[in-house]
Amino acid sequence: MNLALLFGALTLTCWMLGGAVAVLGTAEHSRHHRQQMRGVISLGFNLLGMACAVAMMAIVIAA
Repeated sequence: MNLALLFGALTLTCWMLGGAVAVLGTAEHSRHHRQQMRGVISLGFNLLGMACAVAMMAIVIAA
């Protein structure tokens, strides 16, 4: 069960970081390349958060 809590914390952290990157990316007027890179980083954090959430659910169901 501790592993499920760890994955839950990682999920929350990844989603918070993905949201922060997305919000901070819109506040600054920068080049198109930087905005595109921020979008990829935000998407990466959100996908990693989704993977952690699925792993957390799998551990809880298996327990």
